[in-house]
Amino acid sequence: MNTSARSQLWLKTYPIRAELSVANISCSDGSPLWLADMLKYQTRHNNAPANQIAYIDSSGNLYHCENGYVGRYPVISMPITEQTRFRYASITKLWTSDAVLSLIKNGKLSLDTKLHTIITEIDSPKDARINDITIRQLLLHRAGFDRYSMFGQDMFGIGKDICPNHLDGLNDIELGFEPGRKTSYSNLGYCLLGEVVSRLNKNKTYKDIITQQYNFSDTSLRFVSNAAMDDEVTYNYLETGLTGYADIYTAFDYDALASSAGLSGNAKDLAQQVWKMAKKPAPNITSLDADIICNMRDVTEECYGYAMLPYQPNSKSATVYYRDGSLLGLSTLVAVDERGRVIALLSNGTPDTGVDHNLKTKIYEYLTH
Repeated sequence: MNTSARSQLWLKTYPIRAELSVANISCSDGSPLWLADMLKYQTRHNNAPANQIAYIDSSGNLYHCENGYVGRYPVISMPITEQTRFRYASITKLWTSDAVLSLIKNGKLSLDTKLHTIITEIDSPKDARINDITIRQLLLHRAGFDRYSMFGQDMFGIGKDICPNHLDGLNDIELGFEPGRKTSYSNLGYCLLGEVVSRLNKNKTYKDIITQQYNFSDTSLRFVSNAAMDDEVTYNYLETGLTGYADIYTAFDYDALASSAGLSGNAKDLAQQVWKMAKKPAPNITSLDADIICNMRDVTEECYGYAMLPYQPNSKSATVYYRDGSLLGLSTLVAVDERGRVIALLSNGTPDTGVDHNLKTKIYEYLTH
């Protein structure tokens, strides 16, 4: 009856569960050996007993591997397949960025369009700097929303609910810094970009626009809600602190997070969609802003482009672009290199450190060597 003791015992059994999951790896024919190595690393080091990885090479050939089990308990649960559903978390932002960049290339928008000209609820802001926010700044996470303030990160229900249902609340907030001055990751900014996509598509809902524009009916991709889907993996999350979040499903308002963390699907479909996005004419998801100078040599730096973060260890080495995400009990990662190769990794766990930057450098080494 001691919930805390039972939870601690469950955590201590993870090494056993991890080895049972590692013993259950399956790969498509011809898959590079390092795909399975990535799954072993992720399982043993990052609290992820179930994973999918997909890889598209420079010729467009798709390979994939999976390991672990759908349910909480290994062996007695169904094994993970290439069709098992995972939540995409912040990788969802790639669709938002790509949709905005498509509007720009179609002449309906520019990078320097002011947000308030589209979100007309912004009509009398107490902080006049809000009128200066541009589409470029929202894409680059440089719009002035401080992620550590009550107005910069409303994902956990902290502070006033502004986007998407109370946009007039933008008139009442104070920005954390001058728009364009620095980078600060913001889900609020991408929720606003989702509203821009909606307004410039005859006020159709963001979900309907993205579902149709990216042909979701031919894929596993679906927007999630506050309940598990029938084909969805179980997430390796256990409440041991004081957050009060018992599970991933009720901790967030997924309808409000549709444009920043609302998608789900499998790794194969994720890789294929990102591969198509990366092949589009510039500006695309791998494009960088020419006026932004940041440290691309450190994989831990938040050096954002219009959708992804570049990593280039030195000026003579190749560049690989990343986009990652996490929620309670899950982590996601996509990488695209200069040759158009794509890696998509979905996991039902998160590292103890929150983010495993070694994972990114490992992927970089596999792609470049």
